[in-house]
Amino acid sequence: MSHKGELPRRVEDWTKEQVHHWLAKDLKVDHAWADRLYKEDVSGEELVCFNVEYLQKLGIKFGPAVRIINKLETLRKSYENESQTDAQTNISTTQLYSESPGCSSTQDTDTWPNISERTDHSMSSGRQNTITQETESHMGKCLLDRTTTINTQPYKDFCQFDQHSSSHRYIENYCLPPESGPSNLTDAVHEYKLLARAENTDAMKKKINKEVFRFAAGCMNSRTNGTIHFGVADSKNSTYSHGEIIGVSVEETDSIIDYFNQGIKSSFEENPEDAKRCIRQPRFVEVLSCNSTLSGKYVIEVDVVPYHSIVCGKMYRIRTFDEENQWKKSKGHSLFIREGAATRDVYKIGNPSELQAELVKLNTNLPLLDTIRKGAEMKPQIKQTSNDGEKLVNLLTYGGGTLDYYNYYIIVTNKSHPEQLQHLQFLTTLKLFCVLDFDPDSVKNGSCHEYRKVRIANLHTPGQFHGDPGTLTQNLNLYKQTSWILCNGRVDMNKGGDKPLPPSEWLKTKAGEVQDMISYLCNPDILPRGRFLVIFLLLSVVEAMNDPIFETFMSFYKNLRGTQNILSICTSVNAFQKWKDFIQTRTELDINGQNICELELSQINGSILGLGKRKKTTERLLPSDGGSSVLLKQIDEDSMPALDVLCQNQCENVYDEDSEEFQDFKKRTEAEFYRGDKVKWWNFYFSDKTPTKPFVKRDKYTQIKQLIRSQTKEPTSTCVMLNLFHQPGCGGTTLAMHVMWDLRREFRCAVLKDNTVPKTEVAQQVAQLLRFGKSEPSFKTPVLLLVEDSEETENTQELQHCLRKIIGELDALVIILNCIRSKTAKEKYKNCVIESQYITAALSKDEQKAFEVKLQELQEIHETPENFYSFMIMKNNFSKKYVKDVANNILRDVDVGIKQAQLLSILALLMTYVAESNISVSICEDFLGIKRRLWGKESVMDKMEPYSCLLIELQVEEHGVYKAIRFIHQRIAAECVEVLNERHCSPKSDIIQNMLHCDLFFDRGIGRDNLLQSLKSMLITRQRKTEGNEKDTLFSPLIEDINSEHNGAKKIQDILTQASKRFDKDFAVPQALARHYYLNEKNFALAKDWANKSKDIKENSYTVDTVGQVEFLELAQAAIQAFQTAQVLAKTDDIAEVEERRHWKQNTYNISGYISEIDITMTVFDIVKGLPMFEEKHSHAYFKQVFKGKMPLTSIPTDQSDAQEKLIAVLKDFEKFLTSLKPALDRDFKFLEEFFTYTREKGVDKEKQEKNRKCISDHFKSYMSLFCSSEEKQSTKKFKPKLSSYMEIEECRMFLEEKRANNFPRILQFLESRDDMIEQIAEKHSFIYKNSSTKSHQDLTNHLLAHIILKVIKPKSKRAKPQKEMTDLLKELLQEVGLQHQFPEPYYLALLLLWPRKSHSDQNKDITTYVERIRISCRKQFSHMFRARTPIVHFYLGKSDGLDRLVSKAALDGFFSKVRERNVLWQSADIFKEQQVKDKLLRINGTIEQGELYAEYGNLRIPVRPAYLGGIRSGHSTEKVSFYVGFAIDGPLAYDIQYEDS
Repeated sequence: MSHKGELPRRVEDWTKEQVHHWLAKDLKVDHAWADRLYKEDVSGEELVCFNVEYLQKLGIKFGPAVRIINKLETLRKSYENESQTDAQTNISTTQLYSESPGCSSTQDTDTWPNISERTDHSMSSGRQNTITQETESHMGKCLLDRTTTINTQPYKDFCQFDQHSSSHRYIENYCLPPESGPSNLTDAVHEYKLLARAENTDAMKKKINKEVFRFAAGCMNSRTNGTIHFGVADSKNSTYSHGEIIGVSVEETDSIIDYFNQGIKSSFEENPEDAKRCIRQPRFVEVLSCNSTLSGKYVIEVDVVPYHSIVCGKMYRIRTFDEENQWKKSKGHSLFIREGAATRDVYKIGNPSELQAELVKLNTNLPLLDTIRKGAEMKPQIKQTSNDGEKLVNLLTYGGGTLDYYNYYIIVTNKSHPEQLQHLQFLTTLKLFCVLDFDPDSVKNGSCHEYRKVRIANLHTPGQFHGDPGTLTQNLNLYKQTSWILCNGRVDMNKGGDKPLPPSEWLKTKAGEVQDMISYLCNPDILPRGRFLVIFLLLSVVEAMNDPIFETFMSFYKNLRGTQNILSICTSVNAFQKWKDFIQTRTELDINGQNICELELSQINGSILGLGKRKKTTERLLPSDGGSSVLLKQIDEDSMPALDVLCQNQCENVYDEDSEEFQDFKKRTEAEFYRGDKVKWWNFYFSDKTPTKPFVKRDKYTQIKQLIRSQTKEPTSTCVMLNLFHQPGCGGTTLAMHVMWDLRREFRCAVLKDNTVPKTEVAQQVAQLLRFGKSEPSFKTPVLLLVEDSEETENTQELQHCLRKIIGELDALVIILNCIRSKTAKEKYKNCVIESQYITAALSKDEQKAFEVKLQELQEIHETPENFYSFMIMKNNFSKKYVKDVANNILRDVDVGIKQAQLLSILALLMTYVAESNISVSICEDFLGIKRRLWGKESVMDKMEPYSCLLIELQVEEHGVYKAIRFIHQRIAAECVEVLNERHCSPKSDIIQNMLHCDLFFDRGIGRDNLLQSLKSMLITRQRKTEGNEKDTLFSPLIEDINSEHNGAKKIQDILTQASKRFDKDFAVPQALARHYYLNEKNFALAKDWANKSKDIKENSYTVDTVGQVEFLELAQAAIQAFQTAQVLAKTDDIAEVEERRHWKQNTYNISGYISEIDITMTVFDIVKGLPMFEEKHSHAYFKQVFKGKMPLTSIPTDQSDAQEKLIAVLKDFEKFLTSLKPALDRDFKFLEEFFTYTREKGVDKEKQEKNRKCISDHFKSYMSLFCSSEEKQSTKKFKPKLSSYMEIEECRMFLEEKRANNFPRILQFLESRDDMIEQIAEKHSFIYKNSSTKSHQDLTNHLLAHIILKVIKPKSKRAKPQKEMTDLLKELLQEVGLQHQFPEPYYLALLLLWPRKSHSDQNKDITTYVERIRISCRKQFSHMFRARTPIVHFYLGKSDGLDRLVSKAALDGFFSKVRERNVLWQSADIFKEQQVKDKLLRINGTIEQGELYAEYGNLRIPVRPAYLGGIRSGHSTEKVSFYVGFAIDGPLAYDIQYEDS
């Protein structure tokens, strides 16, 4: 590689620029391909994850892709070989390191290096065996080499010595440091026993006692601390590496401990009490598998602490037990000592003289050992002063002391221990955006399980964070509910993709998904840079650099370009040291300033909880019946993310109200409101606490309050809507919230936070608020819902409809207070047909007096309340002169060339034309050139002086929470725009051009979408009187105003041309420019060009209509063609674009065309039947033959009179039309049978539906009398009993047609009627199928369905076909029709006959395919119906076997035949809570993934749709559920979905 010296040795360390250089310069691939990878932000860390297929997906040809991957692999192997050579050189050059336990793979019989200089823990406090700084550094390098070049696992730290409360765990197949001998007597020696030969628990207990007591005696005699470990490979076992963690399966830990305690006295016969005081109880340390799941094994450890005060001057002899001699106690004693890494029995010395010499030596050295031991115990502890508590607070709060600075926190965590869970309450206090969890057990019994006890968290996988950000935000409920992302699978799910993986496999299969997810999270459009904090909460020690959580750290490090927004929290200093070394090895950075490691988890928990609460808290309460209250838990509030719930004790007990902090907060909150911020509940609370200084009540306050209360008296509907029309800036929303505040003890009050949330979802949450804390069917405490800043009354009607449907006919009430902004509020009020009120920008005399009084009150508290311009505008009764004076005074000396003035002008223009528009603080900072610094950063408001008095900083909740800047009032903003134009030569066209030419506003960033939407609205949104504006406009008000400027037409061209470049994917901007050219400038050629550009971007009825309008002025004939095309395209427009203003309208399917056609056809039949030639005897047969097309009109016998001849001649001209009527009528009836049998109306319009069905039924009876009477056939049969087979089949078909049983939907209807004729019908269908020369699919489906219904209605009927026979026939049918059949009926039969049984054996694996096919075929056949109607379920899955498990809806209705409002039970789904239904139906288990529901039978997963609105929680959380199953024509439906966690 020619530039190898310029690139880092590790490919993973390459930047994206270096990747580009390597591709373009070294490999010399096409520059376009190198550029493509550069644009995709591919650095070395991503490049190593690529394969040939990934490169091809980026557009790189196969040949170059193969060359890139091969060269990359060669480069990586070259580096690995160099690393191995370096490692071998290091090992051979230094004997110390070759013998160090950090790199040795064989037993080391020397003692572990002395590290007494580094430890600051005394023996009694549980000193852990650690290593020197130099050795640790060397171990880090060896560890890196081992994980990349040697097939062994890295070293694992010991459990803390002499501590039982540790949450330490070992990892299977990792290695502990080699066994060690005595060093400084307080550092523990270690001995390992595999315990592989223990056949059973009894043998295990004896083996443990034998080894523990011999080891303990050795430690006590050698005066050294020590730990013996069972379940760890020792040198005697060649199968495993020395020190390798294997673990021991233990069934009963108590029995081991009991046997252990009993054995001390029998072994230590001479000094049992000393032994009890020195030998600790066995410690059972869990062993994790490499994939972080529990292996079910333990390492059993026993610590020995021979205190000087106990053992001084003593030697300990013990009795051992002989394993080879049936565990009999030895006859003699043993004297064990520690010698190196082994325990030796001195009494085993065979030579008496040598034994005597050894004993003399021991006795001689004993006083010295005692002295050393005593000195070691008395060594003073080095207490380090830690400031980690203060440091934690500063890091979490950005130095501010509260948790308000960061918008969100991201937690990254790993395996937790049960003892830690009680100290994780702080997670519920932090505003979590998401948690990246690497614990596969977390959902079942870990930190996620603990969190979800009190808060809502949606369970996601990294793969779900792929796609359009807007769609992800909506689907996953981001910003509204915590996303808990399981990054290494979960043990509670059966799916293969959820299987936890060891690090090596995780890096290959899941690392890419996690990296992509982190790139998404760090996108400034998702979370603003610097306003979120990533916290690595390491509950377990990270043992190796290939640990997935370390790879995750590196991904965040790369995306955030450093560690300034990453905090690491470790549970011990040693754990942090490892973590720090790994990071330093990869990044060469020291993270000491961004870590917490010297606090216990309990201390961390307490510190953060203290930040989250200012004072004592009170439970939030909701009003209930009879003046009672119910508790609103946080988890319940989390489940209603679309609502801001107002509790009856709102704001109480949050602060210490005597504190200075509260007084500052009160003063600041009041000032923000009166300056122009939106009113908060706190403002009303402050006024209530000071009755002498009440909140200003508007004149309409009492009327609105009475209007709301009046709705609760004999309500006529479960959901009523009241409108409050208000002019912009006159306090309409404040008035509505004031009324709601004072009604909070009578109503359950809530504000809809986001009007864009789907109305079905909002309705579900409102219904939840209504029902909360109640079990009875009567919900007497009504809900008052405020919908703010709605643009029109109709927007809320869809919500009203959804609420009525969900609530059903229960004794409940929801009142929607619809707050509608309108410039013509009074006119809208006059024309409104429902209960309404209005408020305008004009104060009454009483209101003016109230504002005068309030000003005096404000002057007592605030220094310059005269600068509260929003308040002062109202106080001055919206005086135009006052507004003009304010604008002129403040902008007197403005320099329009500086950045501050430019930003002010942009904010003013936005606010003038788009109410409540704002720009995020982060964009403002970038525009003004403010650099972000840690603590003490210059603010936007400071930078905008002296104009900041016109601006306000507010919090915006849209796709998350972010800070933004806007003008304090729309009227002041509009006046500032005029002043800038008139006095400072800065017209509106210059301001908008300045904005369009500034790249900053169009780059990525938080709040950008909101800003661009406001900008686009300024340019293209026209005014309409129907929407509350004063007049209709041809263009947006801004464009019309610019048109009135000097050279306005040219300015509009330039503005819209530049805007079309900025919004190059939006058809509306070029469409507006086209309209400008042909309406304002009459330049039809350019108008046509821009209209066609608009059509090229998006062809719909509007863009084509624009083309038509342009062409009409040039060539009317071509325009007509365009209009016709527009009419066709109008039927297929996207709802999001075309229905934007009328999406509230309910979809309906109009069947009047079918009914009208039937009406006309039957009228024609009546007229023709009354003609003379059909009045003769037997003429009815001729009539049928003519309309069936089997007899020409000229063949009808007549009296050959002139009149009849002329009549025949006239009819002849219409013969083709007449013969087409019956087939068309058959199609109409068939369609309507499907329409009413397969689907039902979504709304509850029973009267209209019954009327239509009766009309159709009457017509069908007339039709049957004309064409389908079998009386003649029956009379013929008496004279000719032996008919041909063909005639018999025709007779059967005529009979079935007459009985309305000749097709699939008609046969289904017999389930409801339970007709005794079903046996005869089944027989007729069987005869047709059996005797037909050609076996049609329709005949077979009819035959099968008829016998299924016969079996359901009459289970004991002898005429019913066996299930096996029907199943075999169905399988033949499915083979014939295949998977592309256009009709759903065969697949519907497959659901009924092939749905899995209760046992998982003998499953039909194709059932999932049939479910997919029935959905596809239904979409082709009935999608037009399902837009407006919902499918009907005819069968439910019961608990019986065979066909007896099919339970009809009619059978369930039979249980409630005496219930008057049976439909209410079905509408509310309460019928599935009835015991009779529970006893009959089978509840099956399933899962929810990506918002889709699946039934699970072992490894078989079948997609199922929820039947009821809101059956699945929003957020796309992966959950385990159970439900009942019903079978509809479009597939299986789920009823009564129950979440496992509830």
